[in-house]
Order: sequence, then C-alpha cells, then structure tokens
Amino acid sequence: MTIRKSGISRVALFGVSFLLVSPSLFAQTMSMQELLSNHIEKRFGMFIHYNMNTYKPGWGENRVAPSTFAPPSGDCHAFTDQWAKAAKSAGMKFAVLTTKHHDGFSIWPSKAVPPSTSPYGTTPYTIAQSGVPTMDVVKCYVDSFRAQGLEPDLYFSIWDPNNGIGSQAGHNTDPGNVDWNAVGAYITTQITELLTNYGDIPVFVFDGYSWLTGHQMIPYQKIRALVRQLQPNTLIVDHNGGVPFQVDAEYFEEPLGVKVPSGNITAGEQGQTIAKDKNWFWRSTQAAAGYLSASDIAKEIKNVESNYTNFILDCPPNLQGLLEDPVVTALGQVPQYWTPDASRAPLPEQPAKIETPLTPVSAAATSGSAGLAIDGYNDSPKGVNNTQHSSKGESLWTSTGALPQSVTLNLGKGYDNIDMLEYLPQRNTGTTAGNVTSYKVYVSTDNVAFTQVASGTWPADPTYHGLMSPERVQFPAQTAQYVRLEAIAVAGGGTSAIIGELAVGTHGSSGTTGDAGAGGSGGSTGNGDAGRDAVAGAGGSATGGGGGGAVAGAGGGGNSGAGARGGAGGSAPSTGGRGGSSAGGATDSTGFVDAGTGGSTGAGGATRGSYAAATPEAGVATGGTAGDADAGAVSSGGSGGAPAEAGGSTSAAGGTAGGIGAPDVGGGSPASASGCSCVLGGRPSSTPTSAWGWLLFGLVALMFHARQRKRTHR
Repeated sequence: MTIRKSGISRVALFGVSFLLVSPSLFAQTMSMQELLSNHIEKRFGMFIHYNMNTYKPGWGENRVAPSTFAPPSGDCHAFTDQWAKAAKSAGMKFAVLTTKHHDGFSIWPSKAVPPSTSPYGTTPYTIAQSGVPTMDVVKCYVDSFRAQGLEPDLYFSIWDPNNGIGSQAGHNTDPGNVDWNAVGAYITTQITELLTNYGDIPVFVFDGYSWLTGHQMIPYQKIRALVRQLQPNTLIVDHNGGVPFQVDAEYFEEPLGVKVPSGNITAGEQGQTIAKDKNWFWRSTQAAAGYLSASDIAKEIKNVESNYTNFILDCPPNLQGLLEDPVVTALGQVPQYWTPDASRAPLPEQPAKIETPLTPVSAAATSGSAGLAIDGYNDSPKGVNNTQHSSKGESLWTSTGALPQSVTLNLGKGYDNIDMLEYLPQRNTGTTAGNVTSYKVYVSTDNVAFTQVASGTWPADPTYHGLMSPERVQFPAQTAQYVRLEAIAVAGGGTSAIIGELAVGTHGSSGTTGDAGAGGSGGSTGNGDAGRDAVAGAGGSATGGGGGGAVAGAGGGGNSGAGARGGAGGSAPSTGGRGGSSAGGATDSTGFVDAGTGGSTGAGGATRGSYAAATPEAGVATGGTAGDADAGAVSSGGSGGAPAEAGGSTSAAGGTAGGIGAPDVGGGSPASASGCSCVLGGRPSSTPTSAWGWLLFGLVALMFHARQRKRTHR
C-alpha cells in the first residue's frame, strides 16, 4: 500500500537512486589536453617499488617460492597508511605502485591463468599463493592514498618472462618472439582486474613494453583500446620511453641518464630513486649508501617542474613493508625547500598525435628489412637488447640503392578515418645521416592502387630542445589497409633512408577509427554494401542496410538509408556484433596470415595471424550476424556470452544484445543494451555502457510501475 501511495515502485526507486548515487557512471571524458594539464599540476609524486624483489633481490630471475613475499603484518594497511602519510607530508599529490614487476609476481590476488608458454605451467604466481593469501596490497594502497586525498596510480610490467611473456625464466633481456595468441588473455585479464576492481586509476604505467617486447608482438592497438574501454580518462605512460612516441606523457628514467631537456613543453614524468645506490627496490645496503636529503629532492623537483614534467621519487619499502626512518624524515622536510611554483604558465597546447593507433601485421619495403620499422621498439639510449636483431643496437630500417625508397605497412584489414603517420628517426647513432627529410605518403585498400595523400619535408635534426621527437604528418581521413611512406631525400648527403619506427592511426581525442567489415544482408530494407565498424555506434557506409556493429559491443546498425561515419546513422544503440574480416587465410610474402572465415551469430570464427602481433578476429557471415572472439576464446569460439565482444545478429535497428566481455578475454557477462564508444575511438562517450544499462533499467521500472497503477485504477 505504501508503495502505491508514494507514486513510485521500489524497483523504480532503486533504479533512479542508483543513478543518483553513482556519479562515476557518468564521469565526463576530458580531452587529452585537459587530462595532461590536470596531471602536470600534480608536480610531485611517490614511486613505490614493493614486490617480490623486495624480499628476493633480483630483477627477472626464476620464480622463487611465493612464501618469500612475507610482510610481517597480516593487514597491509599497517604499511600502506605509512606510505600515504609520508607522501602527504612531502607535498606529493600522487603515487605509482609496482603491481607486477618483471619477475611476474602480482601483489593482488589475480585470477588470471598463466599462459601455456609459461615455463612453470599454469600455476599462478600471486600474493594469494604467498604466506599472506588474503592480503591485497593494491587494495590497501588505493585505500590509504585516497584517504589522504592523493591520487593512486599503477605500474604494470608487460615483460614477464616467468609467465612466458618474453624470454624464458632467468635474468634475460633477449625476449625473442612472443605469441600473442598464447599470452593475450593473461595480459588483458590482469589489466582488466587492475582497471576494474580498484576505482579510478588516473595513470597506468607500463614497463618492459617498448623496451623488451615491443608494441608489435604485444599489439599496442589492443592494449590501448582495452585501457580506453575500461577507464577512458586514464593516461598511458611507458616507463622505458624517453621520447613521446605512442604514449600520452613521456617518461624520463633519470638513473639511466635520461632527463627532461631544458625548455621542454611536452607533458612528462621523470623518475628517480631516493636511494643513493640507485636501486629501485629496497636493499639491506641502502642505509649505508644513504638517501637523498630534502634539499636534494627539492632541487630535483625544481629542475623538472619548469619543464612541465612531474617528478616521481622512488621510496622503496623494506622487509616490513615500511619506509625507512631517514626516508620519512627527508620527505617531511621537503616543504621547507620547495612549494609549487604558482607562476608557471598552464601547460601549452600539446601537439596533435596518434591517439587511436593501428598495429601493423606486416610491412614490405623496396629494400632493407621492413620489419625493423614496425617492431615497436622505442630503442633506449643503451640500445635495444633483442635476439631478433643481429646487433645489440637500435632496430633501424635502412634502405639500399638509389632513392626514392619506401616502406608499406599492412594493417591486416581496412580501417576508416586514418589521418596521421608518425615517423621516429634514429635516436642513438650519433648522426643524422639518413634521416628522412622529404617524403610522400600513400594509402591503398588492395595493395595495388595507391593514392598519394600527403607530401612534405622534415628537418634533418628533429630534436626538440635536445629531445628526440617523432615527426608527424596529418592528412584528410582515409579508408585503407595499406599505408606507405616514401623517402624522397635524406639528411647527410647519403642515399640510405633510415627509419626507427613508423606508426599510423587517428589523431586527436575526437577521432574514431573503425574496422572495415564484410558486406552482409543489411537491415529491413534489403541487402547492404560493405558495412564498416565504427566506434560510438556509428552506422556503417551501407546503402539500404544496417551498418557494421561497433567495436566492443557498441551499437551498430545504420538506418534504412546510408549510414554516415563518425556518429550519425545509428538508429538504435543495441549491442551489435563486430564486422568481420574477409574470408581466406592466405599467407603474404612476410609470413603473416590474413583473417579466416567468420562464424555465425556470436560464435567465434577462425583466428587470424600466425605471427604474435596479428590481431585475431572472427569474421561475419551474411545477414549481419556477427562473431568476434579474440584471444582466449577464439579457437573454440563459444556462443553468445562466451567469447569477448561476441555480438548478436545485427539489423537495421541495431544488433540484438549478445555477450560482451573485456577485449581478448573469453567469458563475457550479458551485454548492456547500449553502445559503448570507448574501445577504438579517440574520445569515448561521456556515458559508459553500464550507465545506459542502469538508466534503461530505471526507465523500464518506471514504465512498469505506471502500467501497474493503470491496472489498479481500472
């Protein structure tokens, strides 16, 4: 009776009140400029290297018994509270915790099953197997730092030899090949746990990525899309960067001699350890070697602050999980020597760069070894260590013969809205000879007919205030599978063109890059032409039929007319299946395997790619039925809710809701009835999929109540 008098049902009240008390569901996605500007104002943060290597000195050696990780307190808040209070006393605004270092031990109870390539089989290696199995250091850390009003950020090592990601067990910096089909589910599951279970994580720091596995074998396109899907406002940093290439903020590792250059205006981070012995993890000998004083720390901050770079000071906890007393004392004295410089101007407008990268599956060149231009190694000052290269130096494509010479990237399938190419010159050779100074850019859908879309010149020495920076060229949005950079002239009077790295994709936070999908039987008004996946629920470029489903369950389907790119044409935001690749499986000249034939109605199709970096996709059949099973479910291709991103049948009104999980991870939960634009596009929707689901739930509940009242008054 009370419910009827109130004029609203309990179900409806729950739906509406849930929305009102859950503002995070409606968190607005800021532009990259806003995100970087906000982060750079933090200025000073704490790096916390606390993991298995605290108790077992080393780096990437063999696994040790999980019980070796042995903080004496059963409650990790006993030490994470100390970290946070010490950080607060120093004037720090954020921190970064090593959730998993190179040895592969995770200090949260990860449920991810190690890949088949692990030398230790599928036995997990986490805190849940240690002597403190109920402890979750990541949870304690975020709790403690948020309680002090500080931002908790996370570090995650991609390179993980003891779990079969890179070299096998042992201190080995020769990772060799990585089989993405084997390791993808493990990596993406762990990232999903970290970005799902612990609230907002403003910065996610990778390590061992562009340095040891490269952005090719662990496809950066997929990793970045996953982070963007889970937390659209999270900034991505690569610990071994040192150059703003395929990152949101650059990182300078000071113990290696890599420092932010004077006059820099590119948002960055500079990391240094408080221990004078330069060890990131605690060592019993550190006290004797000493620690930086408060005045030392203040001087470091001032040196980077004026160059729009945050200073991250590593403060390694000891065997008790606590910061040493001299460290706590020094931190508490920092405000006596430094306070934020209020006169510093706001962060200047950051240059446009690729924010939706596309990982090539292969490359071809007129001469030289084209693969060296796309291996994804952002070579460090000491040179890349990798057995794929004959020498322990930079991995550079070097042409032979007379110019012009070119490198052509094969993206594996067609994409819409490609509008930027980035060129990273050689970094550590001590010469500019061979750097491309005059160029042309071409695109193609079939690797036969190429269209020139850009031409221009680059400086012989592309350093910016002493910082090696990539060169970029922006051109009108293109639909293509192949992108070619042709070197017309080079610096130094030589005839050999040199490329460190090439990357292509969509620039800017508002950009979207969609898959070019196979044609299907459109919607209610007839057969459609080739549909294209487009982020944010955009209809494909189909005439008279439904467009392709959007990536990661975003609503697909155009109206009965031709769908438009970039957000128009999506008539209903139901979750749709992803457009598929072409049938086939033919191997090209470099040994990469193209897409296999698609499955039907949410079933996984055949994988694409014998090469580790190839992105396995399932295709679509006719009638708009879609399957998209990435690594973890792709070989067996379960139905409906099992494979990640699996979709239902698409129609002119959008796809019927199918299962959706994290990309590359099988076993998704039921899909929301909404599209989600947060996987491949540059600027995700301001309202996440889950929020739309709850909104619809509330509306349905209200409608149900109204209907019940009508029946009552009959």
